[in-house]
This record gives sequence, structure tokens and C-alpha cells, in this order.
Amino acid sequence: MRRRKLAAIVLVSGMAFTMLAGCGASGTNADSAGQTAETGNDGQQAEEGTGQSAESGNTQKEDLKQAGLGGLMMLYDDSVWTEQPEQETESSLAFTDQNDSVLGISCSKESTYQHPLDMIAMSEQIYATYEGYEEVEAPSPVETQTQDGEWYEWVIRYVENGVPTISMQRFYAKNYYVYQMTYVAQEEAYESGKSEAARVMNSVVMNVPGNEDAEEKAKEFLVGTWSVGADSEGDKGYLVLKEDGTYEWYMEETMNPDNMHTGSYGCDVENATLGFAEGEGVYLALYPEALYVNGEQGMTGSAKYDYAFSLEQEEDGAYPMMNVTTFEIYKTYRLDTADGLMVQ
Repeated sequence: MRRRKLAAIVLVSGMAFTMLAGCGASGTNADSAGQTAETGNDGQQAEEGTGQSAESGNTQKEDLKQAGLGGLMMLYDDSVWTEQPEQETESSLAFTDQNDSVLGISCSKESTYQHPLDMIAMSEQIYATYEGYEEVEAPSPVETQTQDGEWYEWVIRYVENGVPTISMQRFYAKNYYVYQMTYVAQEEAYESGKSEAARVMNSVVMNVPGNEDAEEKAKEFLVGTWSVGADSEGDKGYLVLKEDGTYEWYMEETMNPDNMHTGSYGCDVENATLGFAEGEGVYLALYPEALYVNGEQGMTGSAKYDYAFSLEQEEDGAYPMMNVTTFEIYKTYRLDTADGLMVQ
């Protein structure tokens, strides 16, 4: 039973995401909870001032062990959790408790920027095929703040091989890097191990690489107002990208705030998977936070939208922009925000 459940949790944790590269070294040690988590991404020592103690993770024992995976460091009680190295990979950790409940951690580096809600939506496509699938807590998922980062928690129930099962999962994303922590147990054993699993999850310290230099370069091209021209569905309105990393996308020529969506964005000046190096294109990821239709607030159909600009300007002044998911091409024109005129 233990081997089957371990294999299942590691498989499901990784199925929703296509790992392009390992997220770094993993390992455990017997250092006490008072030791600073000094190991950052790829096993390298964190820069001075970035290492943070993981001892405030809602646990009082001083003989806890550390475990690391990529840019994640956590503490666990080895009298509760037994590591299962034969079930681990360079991008995953696996532990079991006395009830054979599983605590799994996985990470990967993706081809585009990620958002936890988008990751959950992808996972849901898999779990929705399981018998008896349902979300246990409402509203779900919910944003949860650990001592070092924002995660989204998602709790679900389903039947696996005739056994009612509950899974508590947490998701984290920073630019291309994604992390998932999962506690999965038979329904009858779930509550007995839930608090210990949450204690491990709450102890997590993150030290994931940023992409600030590339983003600043990309903003030199992106910041401003863009007219998003016709495609197969007609004119797409005006996209305003701001220096502070927020955006507004108006659906009407009048830039009426009653019909628009707004949120934050990330960007990069190169993306090998999308096929361009620095100087050839710009990658843009939009993270919508609110959608307004006729003044009524709602939410877009996805938590993330990916686009790629070509830096090869067309004769009419347009910069081609592709929706990375649908492959639709838009003609975009930079506007002079002072007078609304097109910049040729």
C-alpha cells in the first residue's frame, strides 16, 4: 500500500507540469531547528542576508531535521515522518507517517511564467477524472501566507482504487519556478496527520531566483499604451502596461473602465522554448485580478495569459504579438500616451 500511494502522489504531483530542468539539489540533515536555512537554489549558499531561520514554522521541538529541494527549505519531525528516498527524484521528496499517509514535495522550472491558480486548474483536470472528486473546503482554493511566501491551499476528496482519500495541496510560483506540497491520506486517517503535515508546510523558507534584470530590460520595450489590432475576432482594444508591474486592458476604443480587465504582469527578454533570444522578442505574462463587463466585476477565465512580441517591426509600424496558448497573432501599435497618437 505504501509503495503504491507514494508512486501515485509523486506521479500526480508531476503530471500537470512539464519539467524542463531540475530545480536544484535536494537533501536532508539532522541539524536543529535553530539552524539557519542557508542553502539556496541549486545547492548554492544564499547571499548574505537572504538566509532565514525556519524555526518559526509552528513547531517547538529543537531536534527537527531540515530537508531541501531547489529553493525550498523546510523542517520536519523524523519521529512522525519517515523519508522514502527510493521514491524520490532530483525534483521531489517523499515522506510517510505511521498511517502510510504521504507528504510529497515537488518542483520544476517551466517554459513560461506560472501562477498557483493556473497550476491548480491544470491539476484539477487530472483529479476531476477520479471517482467521487470534490473540493472539501469552500471557498477553495484559498491563499495562505507562510513565514516566507504566499501559497495557495487546495483540499480535495476523491476515491482511489475504492478507498476514500483526502489531499491537502499547496502551490507556489515565482517566474518560471513552481513548487507543490501535498499531504494525502485515506479519509479515516486524514485528520490524525493533518496538523503535522501543516506544521511542515508552515516551516517552509523559500529562496527562489528572481528575474529582475531581464524584466527591467523587457519593460523598456513594454511600458506604455498599446493598440491591440484586429485578429480573427476583431479589434482587441488598448493594453496599458505600467512601470510598477501592473496593467489595464480596455476592450473599447474609448478606454471605458466599465469594460476592461486589470492585474499584474511579468516579462522577459528571452525565452528559448518560445524560440527567441534577447533582441529578437519579448515575453509577457498577464495575471488578471479583476474583469469588468458593463461595470459588473467578475474574473477572467484563466489566472494567466502568455504573449510573445516580435521586435521585428512591420512596415505599418505594428509589432506582431502572439497568444502563446492559442497561437493567434495580433497587430499591436505603440501609442503616444500624451496625445493618443500612433507612434510609427
